[in-house]
Amino acid sequence: MNTPQKFRIAIGTILCIALVSLTFKAVPIAQNLDDFFAEEMYRVTYRFFFKTNDGHTSVKTYLPKNNSRQRITHEVQDMARTMVFEKKSDENNLKGVWVTAKKDSYESIDYQFTFEGKARVFALPESFGRSVKAHSKYLAPSKYIQSDHPKLKALAARLTQDTAWDRKRVQNLFNFVREIPSAPIITLTDALTVLERNKASCSGKSRLLVALARGMGFPARIKGGIILQESNKRTSHVWAEININGQWIPFDALNGHFAYLPANYLELYEGDEFLITRSPGLQFDYSYEIKKENKIPFLRTSASQFNSISPISLWGLVESKLISMESLLLLLMLPVGGLLVAFLRNVVGLRTFGVFLPVLIAFSLLETGFTTGMLLFMFLILFVGIISRPFNQMGLLHTPKLVISLTLMVVVMAVGSYLGVITGVGWLTSLTFFPTIILTISAERFSTLIVEDGFHKATGTLFQTLIAVSFCFFMLSSKWLPSILILFPEILLVIIAMAMLLGRYIGLRWTEILRFKPLLTFKLS
Repeated sequence: MNTPQKFRIAIGTILCIALVSLTFKAVPIAQNLDDFFAEEMYRVTYRFFFKTNDGHTSVKTYLPKNNSRQRITHEVQDMARTMVFEKKSDENNLKGVWVTAKKDSYESIDYQFTFEGKARVFALPESFGRSVKAHSKYLAPSKYIQSDHPKLKALAARLTQDTAWDRKRVQNLFNFVREIPSAPIITLTDALTVLERNKASCSGKSRLLVALARGMGFPARIKGGIILQESNKRTSHVWAEININGQWIPFDALNGHFAYLPANYLELYEGDEFLITRSPGLQFDYSYEIKKENKIPFLRTSASQFNSISPISLWGLVESKLISMESLLLLLMLPVGGLLVAFLRNVVGLRTFGVFLPVLIAFSLLETGFTTGMLLFMFLILFVGIISRPFNQMGLLHTPKLVISLTLMVVVMAVGSYLGVITGVGWLTSLTFFPTIILTISAERFSTLIVEDGFHKATGTLFQTLIAVSFCFFMLSSKWLPSILILFPEILLVIIAMAMLLGRYIGLRWTEILRFKPLLTFKLS
């Protein structure tokens, strides 16, 4: 059997194994495809504990509803048989009501559901349409939102004076409320008190923002819910919404979210309400138990549920906590990124710092952001290259000279991060996000190339490496690719087959075609 035939058999065998395994998973996956594309998934449990009164005892709380950015499924509850449960509509809200006539008894209620959410970012126009009659109640003052108070009206006018566009007016109001110092104030705080004390929790800041917006003629309201994080907590959260051209836009002044709602915000009710109400004098305690689920974006099941459908996946490693999600993704993405870099080197003709180093650099950029990370990385590597030149004139050996250069790079990183903390300049603090080992290897490669090929050619290799890093970064930024690789580890077999085919490529590289195009044109003519 000759070598080409062995090569074809090897590739065919690898692809057949991958295809059979992928086909085996195709049916259950096709049955669970989802077009909601949630980014976060949590299992939430309301836990209520109380001792009943001598007579009628009730507990009421708002329940979540489905909307364009959240989906609620798998609602179950555990309560005593003597308890009666009912869902009631409360204007635009949904309320759960538990009632019992049992006297002097210790009771508990567990109400559980699955939340799937996705972030919403809203683009605001420069100018807004005027409010319609249907929104009149969202312009009127209330007991805790004194939008007609002279102090609040004067403040709103001062913040928006000489401002031609509505978007800028809202931005000015938002910035003012956001800058008010935050404090975990337990007592109810109205909008005017927040202004006078200059200190507030989420509810106080939201009431003030709503009052200022209403004072400027923008319909506004309170929205309440829970920020979901894996924990047992007792705190809920509120934010403001402003109606802009018929759409309710969220503004969370406490956490600095302008026209944006994160994926882990559970929306429960609208209006300036209390999340839980109960019979007077009731001995009562409560908590929210929140457990994060690993969400597969394009399936309606969680990772743990998928294991029961198709056990051949790597989600079990994550669920059992044998390996962290970040470490597993790095392991799986390295071969994919390596194949991309190999293509760029062997077919396109780029010169890079090795095969896997561009992939590791791209992983670092996920922490800093692409533009900031690229600029900081180039600065640090070029700094090592430039700072090593004076040491060449001293006649130092290469290895000690490299140690000095890398030490100076670490000093620059530490000083820059310190200055970033003091001055509040965010991009300076990003210096510490670069793993030192990646910077060290890159700097060593760059310094070695300077000695071997000269500074000009080494710089060219650096910039070609950054081109490969850019391709890897945008590939790694995909929200679906990590989940696909964890679901279908058989793709690694496909990568091996593709790498084998790439290894037999003997044609001209694309850069060589561009370089020798005049000669090729002359030969053809």
